[in-house]
Amino acid sequence: MDTSIPSLLLVLWLKSFLNWLVVVIQRHYMIRTFSGFFCISLALIDSLLSFALTAIFYLEGVNISGWHFTRYHICLLTQIACFIYAMLHWPVFLLVGLDNFWTLSSSSRNTTWTQKLTYIAGVCLLWILAALYVFWVPDVSPLLGDDEKHRCKLFSGPQSSQVLLALLLMATCVIIYSYAPFEKRRVQVFLHSTQPCCLVCLRRIMHTFLSTWASFLILIIISPLLKIEMDAHLQLNVVWLSLLNSFSVALALSGRTFAANSMKSETITDGFCSWYFCFTYGADEWNYGQQADRIQVKTPNV
Repeated sequence: MDTSIPSLLLVLWLKSFLNWLVVVIQRHYMIRTFSGFFCISLALIDSLLSFALTAIFYLEGVNISGWHFTRYHICLLTQIACFIYAMLHWPVFLLVGLDNFWTLSSSSRNTTWTQKLTYIAGVCLLWILAALYVFWVPDVSPLLGDDEKHRCKLFSGPQSSQVLLALLLMATCVIIYSYAPFEKRRVQVFLHSTQPCCLVCLRRIMHTFLSTWASFLILIIISPLLKIEMDAHLQLNVVWLSLLNSFSVALALSGRTFAANSMKSETITDGFCSWYFCFTYGADEWNYGQQADRIQVKTPNV
């Protein structure tokens, strides 16, 4: 995809502005999870990249520590960023999921300084490994653009589409399971580890996720149909990462509904979704002849 350098710079600045807007609005939640720290790092890198490319374009050459950067390097640096961004979707999705599963399974929800330092180190290591992979793999090669016309050849990565497809498949499986007409069989299979109200919890969890992110998901799904191409450096953004974080929280809560020690109702928020899930509703609501006491709702932060 050919893109003019002025358009590229404009899009980069708009992306940086959107990233920082979300980070500032959700600042209370960004410093508590791995996803939040990665969002902050992405906003920083995008801002530095935008500033550096803009300086090179308007000054028509910049010398940094003996390195002379010209307008040709604008396309080269952007393509390197595309290669790095394109391969981070799966690692980030998996690490965010593991972090949320670990956080929701622990008794304490407060993030300690040790955890924050661990998140920072993990984020830095992830960026370094991605950059090393791009520079060391022989298959990665830049695409030559038209320097005289100030145009760059950029590309999109497959990982964002793969992660989106996996997300939709998992969400569909959870919804089908929660509404499948085999309730008696499910109760027999999970007799010792779950209550019938878990199915209602699954429905509420998926409803909370879809009601919050439905418009964004529809936009992503119909973009290929409208022939809207997004370069790899645009596919990885803070809004997309927030979507992945909300979905990983939904998966963690869905798994926790079947945990034997999950015997209380809670309200959890990730900054976008307010998850209300419960495990001890009055069983007479489902006609199973057992009465469970309701527990006062607490509001920990994720």
